[in-house]
Amino acid sequence: MAEAAMIPSERGVIYMALGASYIAEARISAESVRRFMPELTLVLFTDCPPVDRGVFDEVVPLERVHAKAHINKLISMLHSPFEQTIFLDTDTFVCGPFAELFDLLDHFDIAMSHDRRYFDWFPESVGVTAAFREFNQGVVVFRRSAGLIRALEHSISWVERLTAMMGRCPDDQPPLRLALYGSDLRIATLTYEYNCRFHTFGQVNGKVVILHGRIPGQPFKEKNLLKIAECINKKTIPRVFVAGKVYTLERQAVWGKNYFRSRQIATMFRPTLAFWRTNLRHGMDLLRRQGLREGSTRLWSRIAPGFPWLW
Repeated sequence: MAEAAMIPSERGVIYMALGASYIAEARISAESVRRFMPELTLVLFTDCPPVDRGVFDEVVPLERVHAKAHINKLISMLHSPFEQTIFLDTDTFVCGPFAELFDLLDHFDIAMSHDRRYFDWFPESVGVTAAFREFNQGVVVFRRSAGLIRALEHSISWVERLTAMMGRCPDDQPPLRLALYGSDLRIATLTYEYNCRFHTFGQVNGKVVILHGRIPGQPFKEKNLLKIAECINKKTIPRVFVAGKVYTLERQAVWGKNYFRSRQIATMFRPTLAFWRTNLRHGMDLLRRQGLREGSTRLWSRIAPGFPWLW
């Protein structure tokens, strides 16, 4: 790992991106940070340093890249040049200022939102209670300390142990969950407005400040992300989102009593359309590469399991 140059800043944002496509995503995210927090220093850790730094103040080469891409996030966090750092995934998009995240570090060592996966992948034999949930590492706020460095080092060592136990390499979240559980770090839980996984399901209350995810069936572009931000922040009362649709929980007083009802206020994207666009794109590619007969057979084997009613 090449060390970051001496950066005269106590606070900053870091990214980790492998390959040109993820660097392009990171640029879009970093530009959204610059729009609302121009005073922050932005650093990119990458295996493929671009000729033009662009929006980034510093680019740090990853000299030894872990085979599991997500683990390089932990390595980059360990080498952050800042006393107070916000790590952002490349597929994040900032919708407003977030100085209050740094304020948390006056009282806590690290802050993240809980993860809400469709299902968990975590060995039961490691002794971590189910009540200590996994954290999503798309937005991580942390301050440098001996304890924090130790936890990150432990998380990296857990990668090999989990690989041996489970037969496959984990991503970055299970190892950090284990390391944090065994640490004495003060952990703050971010609300989902600061890590809104809009592309699947969730709930928010107040303005969404940081979006996190890729829009199904659409390219990761600023204009598309601005539309998502507009939809999800159309109202800032309690709301839920699932499969592209946003619903509010609206309160109405009748005869002196409050009643609640849900109402759809926006459609961020249409997942069914995205599904068919993706299948069409991959299907055409299969047909070009393998020919009509073999390509059609393979395409059907991919699509058919999703439509049991056809049988």
